[in-house]
Amino acid sequence: MAKETTLVEYASRRERLSRGFSSAFAVLAFLGPYALCFALFFVFPLVLGIVMSMSGFDGKGMFPTSFVGFDNFVAVFTNPVLSRDFWSAVWTTFKFALVIVPLSILIPLGLALLINMKPPLYKVFRACIYLPGIFPLTATGLILLKMFDFQSGWINAFFGLSLDWFATPTLAWFMIGLFCLWCGIGGNFIILCAGLENVPHSLYEASTVDGAGAFRRFFHVTLPGIKDQLFLCLFTTFISYMNLYGQVYILASNTPDQDAMKSAVYRIQDMLLGSSRGYGFAAAMGICLGLIIVVIAIIQLLCNKERKGGSRRAQGYAAWKASR
Repeated sequence: MAKETTLVEYASRRERLSRGFSSAFAVLAFLGPYALCFALFFVFPLVLGIVMSMSGFDGKGMFPTSFVGFDNFVAVFTNPVLSRDFWSAVWTTFKFALVIVPLSILIPLGLALLINMKPPLYKVFRACIYLPGIFPLTATGLILLKMFDFQSGWINAFFGLSLDWFATPTLAWFMIGLFCLWCGIGGNFIILCAGLENVPHSLYEASTVDGAGAFRRFFHVTLPGIKDQLFLCLFTTFISYMNLYGQVYILASNTPDQDAMKSAVYRIQDMLLGSSRGYGFAAAMGICLGLIIVVIAIIQLLCNKERKGGSRRAQGYAAWKASR
């Protein structure tokens, strides 16, 4: 009897081990490639960038040859030329984001409200609004350059203008903003459309019965109901524009006043072509910019506790209405 019990326990243990190994193998098979790519394309560059920021890396070979401590970071804050160039570029990028981010939220929100009314062919319009975001950035930028070309652009020809849209920093930044809106509103539009679909229609009906107009329904029902989606669009869009590079490089490479056209990432790219310690300076600048973005992400996490306020408010209104 004892031998039979031992055999049963042994068989049960082998079966559990076999299931455990099978489960571990399945997890490894699915997550292994992702973990490898994550380590190779994110963790390794991050660690190497931190090491480069504390070294005199000259670009010859993969790893730094000399250690300089925090000298590169000190230079970013105290060197007259480096500090002026980098922080002016950060400030320029920040001002651009402050202007474009609200437009990148309000325009998709307005379009999403119109689509949410489900007019005829609304699915076609929804696809057309999202369509510009799937095209490559370079291709869209080259099309925009051709459209607004000073000599052969059809915009000038159609309106009878003789305007060089990329001759001054003001016009060039206007075109970059137009480029960003054209390519970027599609993603926010889809997110806000999904948020509007989740707002209960019973709340609109109840507020209409109470005599609320369109504006009151928008501010007291719609906005609280899509608060999560608005926060998501706000922070992700702001972070993406703090990393602005491709749009500036494509549209403003030939603008005469290049100092006024440098975004933060563009200035970091310029440092890679500089002196023998330019790589270290560029890495230090990248770390500083990354810390700024981390601060923005922390603010998002702190606001995350309040994101449920919209749904709680809507549920509270529904409960109050039901109790009457």
